[in-house]
Amino acid sequence: MDRSDWNETPRGRAPGLIASNDAWLNRSAPVAEPTAQPKASVRSAPARPADPWSAPATGLVAADNVVRPAPAVPAAPFDASSHWSFAVSPYVWLPRVSGSMRFTGPGTADGFGSRSVDASTGPYNYLQYLKFASMIQGEARKGDWSVFADTVLLSFDKRGASVNNAASGTAPGVQRSAETAMRGAMVELGGGFTVLRRPRAIVDVIGGLRYLGAKGTLDASFDLPGGGTRGAHTAQSADIVNGFAGVRGRIAMTQDGRWYVPFYLDAGTGSSKVTWQAMTGVGYVMKWADVSLAYRYLAFHGSNDQLMQTVRMSGPSLGATFRF
Repeated sequence: MDRSDWNETPRGRAPGLIASNDAWLNRSAPVAEPTAQPKASVRSAPARPADPWSAPATGLVAADNVVRPAPAVPAAPFDASSHWSFAVSPYVWLPRVSGSMRFTGPGTADGFGSRSVDASTGPYNYLQYLKFASMIQGEARKGDWSVFADTVLLSFDKRGASVNNAASGTAPGVQRSAETAMRGAMVELGGGFTVLRRPRAIVDVIGGLRYLGAKGTLDASFDLPGGGTRGAHTAQSADIVNGFAGVRGRIAMTQDGRWYVPFYLDAGTGSSKVTWQAMTGVGYVMKWADVSLAYRYLAFHGSNDQLMQTVRMSGPSLGATFRF
């Protein structure tokens, strides 16, 4: 049998099989190396952020607008505990507002004398009476520790109210008309510590101080029992400081962590008998920011002769969080 052609590249054999004949083992013709398949270009995974709130929780990255697993490329370990990260969140809150104020004498002055007068209003859509508003949040985080601030500045125009004498439950006369106006600032300062960190959930315990500075005015007119009318005006201010404690965090709704549920709950006391706040909604992680739509409730309940007896604000909030 002529074996001269066994030194050539074998024909009729399945790829990857090796001939048992010694002519095949001792072949002189070089065997071509398999051509390497071109590798699909994959974008490098971005550096791991120091802030665990700032990116999807599962380690997936977006490339060419398609979410795909991050490539298994060895990288130097990132020590998040040694880096600060920051976030700024301007937002719009559109709550319904209700509450009551107690104007106390002798500062009640014109028309009210030394009476303590209660004026209650709402609930109403605050956009109807809003003159000015500014709302912004900020945060700094290093490892599991964080500090944050929230500022709300509001000014309301005059709106209808009902008035009665706080001591006896009767008005200084038959109320013809009454209007209240209020402007104020709420500043919240706090700190937090991460107590739960999972691929799809983060929870912080928080504590801090909440300050409410408010100025209220009351204009009213009354029909006197003997005939005629009397007008009354007063303006007073109050500074309320409360401590609070609570929890906040986020839970991923999707595997890539882009859709999530934020939540916040606190309660406290101090100058007020009680104050509490709750928030939850839905958020989405974008390339340039986190965008969230939430429902927020905030309440103060005063005591004794405080100007702000009750304040309740509840409604939708839309905001964007920029991290750097």
